[in-house]
Amino acid sequence: MNNLYDGLAEVLLCLLKNADTRENVLEYLGEVVNKNSSRAHIQVDPISCASSGMFVNLSAVMLRLCEPFLDAHLTKRDKIDPKYVFYSTRLDLRGLTALHASSEEVAEWLGNENPLKTDVSKHQNDVENRSQQSQEATSSGSNGGGPSFLHNKPMSSCGGKAKYTFICECFFMTARVLNLGLLKAFSDFKHLVQDISRCEDTLSTFKAMQGQAPSPQLEQDIARLEKEIELYSQEKLCYEAQILRDGDLLHRALSFYRLMVVWLVGLVGGFKMPLPLTCPVEFACMPEHFVEDAMELLIFASRIPKALDGVLLDDFMNFIIMFMASPNFIRNPYLRAKMVEVLNCWMPRRSGSSVTATLFEGHQLSLDYLVRNLLKLYVDIEFTGSHTQFYDKFNIRHNIAELLDYLWQVPSHRNAWKQIAKEEEKGVYLNFVNFLINDSIYLLDESLNKILEHKELEAEMSNRVEWEQRPVQERQERTRLFHSQENIIRIDMKLANEDVTMLAFTSEQITAPFLLPEMVERVASMLNYFLLQLVGPQRKSLSLKDPEKYEFRPKQLLKQIVNIYVHLARGDKENIFPAAITRDGRSYNEQLFSAAADVLRRIGEDGSIIQEFIELGAKTKIAASEAMDTEATLGEIPEEFLDPIQFTLMTDPVILPSSRHTVDRTVIQRHLLSDSTDPFNRSHLTADMLIPNLEMKAKIEEFIRSQQLKRET
Repeated sequence: MNNLYDGLAEVLLCLLKNADTRENVLEYLGEVVNKNSSRAHIQVDPISCASSGMFVNLSAVMLRLCEPFLDAHLTKRDKIDPKYVFYSTRLDLRGLTALHASSEEVAEWLGNENPLKTDVSKHQNDVENRSQQSQEATSSGSNGGGPSFLHNKPMSSCGGKAKYTFICECFFMTARVLNLGLLKAFSDFKHLVQDISRCEDTLSTFKAMQGQAPSPQLEQDIARLEKEIELYSQEKLCYEAQILRDGDLLHRALSFYRLMVVWLVGLVGGFKMPLPLTCPVEFACMPEHFVEDAMELLIFASRIPKALDGVLLDDFMNFIIMFMASPNFIRNPYLRAKMVEVLNCWMPRRSGSSVTATLFEGHQLSLDYLVRNLLKLYVDIEFTGSHTQFYDKFNIRHNIAELLDYLWQVPSHRNAWKQIAKEEEKGVYLNFVNFLINDSIYLLDESLNKILEHKELEAEMSNRVEWEQRPVQERQERTRLFHSQENIIRIDMKLANEDVTMLAFTSEQITAPFLLPEMVERVASMLNYFLLQLVGPQRKSLSLKDPEKYEFRPKQLLKQIVNIYVHLARGDKENIFPAAITRDGRSYNEQLFSAAADVLRRIGEDGSIIQEFIELGAKTKIAASEAMDTEATLGEIPEEFLDPIQFTLMTDPVILPSSRHTVDRTVIQRHLLSDSTDPFNRSHLTADMLIPNLEMKAKIEEFIRSQQLKRET
């Protein structure tokens, strides 16, 4: 294919060198891009659009035209004018989704009141002056044997249109061609692989159903799927032949996108942190696909053995660290999440490359900001604005969790993590812990409930006499549900295991956030619930024939839960943890501690851990007794002293500024960790807006004193 690409590039180069044909060629290329813009859609009409083969070929040719300004130091990137996006008439760029700006904002900035608005003639003169300087600076010859015309007089449009250097024109045109060509081919290939996988899963299910309830229709469906898989596999081989095995094409594309990220970073002031307080207009208006294509290419190349060998990755790493947790610069949370996917591919244990290890362990920006920004993105991704945000967050957090697990094992990153937890104890780190706990509870609860449902279904199918008497359609539906549940349990349990593992290893060295008043009862309730499920009366109903198949490891899970108990008990200097454990009326039972200790002895847990856990159980028993004494002393508590959300005695009453309700500070702060609104009227609310209700606090304290005096007398 390289011979074909070289030949096509030579033809195009000859036409571009000729002054008589140069402008027409550029106009033609612009029209090719504009007329085929719908190739960016998931479903492409083959009648109205050029083929993938044509656009992949054009991608390879355009990358060859870019060679002269893709040198190692990217010395010619200043020839790329960001205002091309606003003023170019050759390419339709303003209609594309921007990194941060809305179409209305772009229109406003281009209006009379917009600070970006410039006199058109002055803009044209500026561009022409830069073009002339470029010509003078580079007229001595070409770089690396590339086409020398690139360093001559810049391309210009007719009839008073703004003029841009060929480097500028070629840069933006190549970015669009790659989006519609090479990157679209990558996307199509990925969807093709997914289609094959889905067909194979369905085929496996159909064959299982055929074994349970044979039917002519199933036989036809199996034959149809086998034929589809064969056709898909042939198409897959074609993609592999043209793009996966063309290392030269991938390397050229990676070089181009390295220029892209370096140039974009230049728009915000260069590779330095923190970022500016406001996002520059030029950066905000850049097409979103510029960054998305760079990330997709990196993900794709990272999964091909040795594809990244010799590629300079530091600039990509810097870019990712700078922007993955910066919604004020890149609005789309899914695009920022894609950056984490790139880092996930680069983890040394996954990439198998020592080159990527230095990006994490010997890279200054990484050491300073990587953990911080991962934690921030973990929190931010809770609310993406999509109707599927609840489920999307689990996949994104899975990638973040894998990275955090790896970084915790790197001493420099672990130290940075501990420092962040100390600095942001009431900020982003507390939110991170809160969402980590939320996810752990939901995923484990869902998994355990699904296991119970799955076992019932398994029992139905194992009773062959009754099963055979059921209608064929019902058996097919139940079999399909059985296989679907298998996948759901396995995925949910895998994610739950990751979350509990992270709670276990972080709580060993970072305990303060878990023991804050607004968090400690929530943590205790979570641990009590897990303990009840694992060693309570229900534990036998959770036994599976092949638990490893479902990623269900109850022994390991119990060890981790008990370790979290012990870690928090060690860090509990004020002895508030035992009381928090006993205040959980749903799951706490003092007998669970001795039952768990017995199981731990049988499975070989460390004796010192078991002893500390037993001691914690003894403390909770004392705390429970003290709580009962206090309840008896206080008697019937006046309703005005009870928190209206939890119906518990308030200790630090505060007034909500909007609804004017009085609630307990700890209760409302716990609510605000997941929802920054007043629970009574949904108006915006933050912790610093709470108003202490000193009068109510004095009444409560007086009530407690009077009840204690009555008890004593």
